[in-house]
Amino acid sequence: MATKTRTKKRKLKKKRILIALLVVIVLIAIGGFGVYYVTSNKKEVRAVATVTDEIGNGYNYTITDDATDYSKELFADLKKELSKDQVDEEKYATLETQLFISEFFTLANKINRNDVGGVQFIYADYQESFQKEAMEHLYHYVENDLYGDREQELPEIVNVDVINVKQKEYTLNDITTDEEAYYVDVTMNYAKDLGYQKSATVVLMHNEKRLDIVKMTEK
Repeated sequence: MATKTRTKKRKLKKKRILIALLVVIVLIAIGGFGVYYVTSNKKEVRAVATVTDEIGNGYNYTITDDATDYSKELFADLKKELSKDQVDEEKYATLETQLFISEFFTLANKINRNDVGGVQFIYADYQESFQKEAMEHLYHYVENDLYGDREQELPEIVNVDVINVKQKEYTLNDITTDEEAYYVDVTMNYAKDLGYQKSATVVLMHNEKRLDIVKMTEK
């Protein structure tokens, strides 16, 4: 009788061990599947834009690798002009305006609504308010593209035509007056017409070596 009891206990013990092993195997399988699912479905974060070229010597302009080909061409032309001993100031004003318009109104390469283009060309005291206004209006509906999977159709500037350039007085904040500020009228051409602004007048004032944008209005 005792022998039968010990045999039953051994069988019960083996059964428990087998059940425990099965539970462990199932847990390992579930865990492995979970790791595989997470890793296989993990989205890669979009790389942070890096500066690829710059203009120093008191101008302090940069261009990044996510800029459009058109913006990069304009930047190269601007760098070439500003490296001359005698800078053609009107050409400087037109190239800066074209580059600013290209950077600001191209939304297709922006990560989100906070990624406002062209801020570096704005008069320093206006940059914060300019960026805030852009985020509340033009950039307000730009969807997040942190993972590079955005399907939203957004504008890209492919050409900026300069229609007119003139110099006349402009007073900033009723304090600073530039008697030879530049007024540049332009029209914008997009890769696809999505109904965005197509013309503008940009005002640039002298600020030491630089020409800084102090105003932009739709023409």
